[in-house]
Amino acid sequence: MKRIKEIEWKKWDEIDKKYYDIANKLVESDKFYRPLYHIAPPNGLMNDPNGLLYKDGIHHIHYQWTPIEPYHGFKHWRYVTTHDFINYKDHGVSITPDFEKEAFGSFSGSAYYFDDKIKIYYTGNMEDGNGNMTEEVQLVADFENNKIINKRIAVPWDGDKFTPHVRDPKIFELDNKMYMIFGVRTKDDKGGLAFYEMLDFDKFKYKTVLKPSIKNNTYGYMWECPNLDKVDNKYLFFMSAEGYYDKNNKYELNNSRSVVYSVLDKVDVNSTNLNERFPMKTVDYGHDFYAPQTYWMDNKLLWFGWLGVCDVQYPTDEYSWHSMLTIPRELNLEGDDLLQKPFSEFTNNLLHNKKIQHTNYVKIHKSKHLKFTLDGNLEFKILNDKNEYILVKFTNDEIILDRSKQSGEVEWEFETPRYALRKIKNRSQTVEVFIDSSSIELFADDYKTVFTSRFFVKDFNRIEFNNEIDLELSDIKSINIK
Repeated sequence: MKRIKEIEWKKWDEIDKKYYDIANKLVESDKFYRPLYHIAPPNGLMNDPNGLLYKDGIHHIHYQWTPIEPYHGFKHWRYVTTHDFINYKDHGVSITPDFEKEAFGSFSGSAYYFDDKIKIYYTGNMEDGNGNMTEEVQLVADFENNKIINKRIAVPWDGDKFTPHVRDPKIFELDNKMYMIFGVRTKDDKGGLAFYEMLDFDKFKYKTVLKPSIKNNTYGYMWECPNLDKVDNKYLFFMSAEGYYDKNNKYELNNSRSVVYSVLDKVDVNSTNLNERFPMKTVDYGHDFYAPQTYWMDNKLLWFGWLGVCDVQYPTDEYSWHSMLTIPRELNLEGDDLLQKPFSEFTNNLLHNKKIQHTNYVKIHKSKHLKFTLDGNLEFKILNDKNEYILVKFTNDEIILDRSKQSGEVEWEFETPRYALRKIKNRSQTVEVFIDSSSIELFADDYKTVFTSRFFVKDFNRIEFNNEIDLELSDIKSINIK
């Protein structure tokens, strides 16, 4: 679908129904790429997961949404809930950009549960009408009866400290005090993590901006979507960094914007030191992973990521939809290594018809789950009858994901095969793979290395391995969003 200038800056309920009808018919006509078990928008563009919360057995999931068009535009929030990751209720639009300080979009944010009250904290975006941001404001709203109401300013923009780029707030508890944290771009064009101490639900005072402690590291000029969580008495910090990439390193920082993490030795709001234990490094080695957000389910730390990336248009544009969310993953630390495992409740509910086969050939229609123990090297292709495919390869030293032979092209500056150095070489490792109509999520090195990518192979129908191998194969139930 081409851009429709008439609807570019209209709120969702101001757009003529005929455009929804056109978009929905295009979405329905997508017989190749529409996912079966990933959350995707009904039409238009989905990006960052927002407002994630688990409460009373229900997972609350909001996401940024541009209606109808598969392009970044007038950002709203859309909202779904589920208790089992199979059946979802789509509550429709949860945030419409109708407050004075979000005149150019409702940007990312989070939810927090204070006793019996749920608050939504997010960023209101202001521009000059020519695409240039003029200020970004942290807003707070009440969440009652599945509706976001009573919007007001929690932290105004401070032009003396920051450029207009200040966004994506989360609430963080430290030493019995509550803080709002969000990413900033300072006046010297460097990224940082702002801390504002909470005085009340909608009143905060500036405390500090944490910046890199390791010399000669900036981690980019803007730290988007920061997350800070205490895991096993360690502080796990990750964010989505603008301007932090390395074209000369095929293993690290190879997207236009990179999701990176480190472990913090301590969090000190009376200093400006991030206190990172090691320079921040890549979270996901695939093509399409950005803006993940964490939330707690009892004592489990979960996250969803945007299974998409900035600055890219996909072959699904012609069907008037763009991107999806990853499957939910549980996060842990093993030493300084981040472990990402498919969330057990998700896999227990969705995987079925499990069988074990010793083979080098697997039939597939749209989706499949694979799990195997790998010793040594291996490669496999997901392909169709035209010999269009994507390739996954384990060599002595590397893991490679190559989508250069797929049916549909993705044109951008960072469209190259993706590589990771193997963390496990001299012993067996667990590999787990989730395949959907146009996505692959590959967990390797006992869940220490992850590749998340879209792929566009029309009518793929088989997986071929270069050697016979013992495979645990499962079908995956389709989700139901009503």
